[in-house]
Amino acid sequence: MSLRPKTCPILVCAVALFWPGVAASQDRDSFREGTWAVTTYGSYTKNFIGQKAKIGAGTVGVGYYFTDNIALNAELDYFHNHQYGPDADIAAIDLLLRHHILHSGRFSLFLDVGGGVSYSDHRTPWFGTYYNYVLETGVGATFRIRDNVSLIGGARYFHLSNAYLEGPDHNPSINGTQGYLGLMFKF
Repeated sequence: MSLRPKTCPILVCAVALFWPGVAASQDRDSFREGTWAVTTYGSYTKNFIGQKAKIGAGTVGVGYYFTDNIALNAELDYFHNHQYGPDADIAAIDLLLRHHILHSGRFSLFLDVGGGVSYSDHRTPWFGTYYNYVLETGVGATFRIRDNVSLIGGARYFHLSNAYLEGPDHNPSINGTQGYLGLMFKF
């Protein structure tokens, strides 16, 4: 049995995560140390447990590649949560760590993880609190369409809750799947 990338993508991703040399390719210079990136994307999140929550969002972020293929990004988010009770408009700020693990021509595959804080104009979820924490992690990809412009998109696990700040009776959470698509500008 042959373990080629086409037949065993999970194994390739696992090896690439822990063996930096695997990420090398003809386009590995795209995410070199010292590169800055501005990212903007839209997303949609649907709660998969508990109360109804459908969240549309817009995000703008800036990132710095502090080492080859790994960036720290600061992001500003606007969320609109369609929920039971009054819908909520939410502002958030978060930090996101992104690691490009595979490259092939104009394509790269990355993993990301991040967290931040949010504040909404109505309780979110509707019987929760105004202030919440946001956690997210997932897999994504970039596809270079011009020298310094790439499409960026992916899927994440999204979590929003207040970590029991007002006790267990006021700590509902949103746990959802998030899909996003946008543009990345590198300089």
